[in-house]
Amino acid sequence: MTNYEKLFQDQMKDPQFAKVYLDARLERLVMEFLENLKEKISQNEPKEALLSTIDSMQERIYSLQF
Repeated sequence: MTNYEKLFQDQMKDPQFAKVYLDARLERLVMEFLENLKEKISQNEPKEALLSTIDSMQERIYSLQF
């Protein structure tokens, strides 16, 4: 384990830090998802591809929260 990983694990033990970190990570994921979705829509991707992208994002968000 690197020093960075140890420091990160120690910081994640602090509930306030963990909440801020997870909120920021979630916000980044949602923004990336929306940009990706807008790009797919502008390229007239098939409906199935859009739905697949949404399903994938739902799974990623769910995995972050638990």
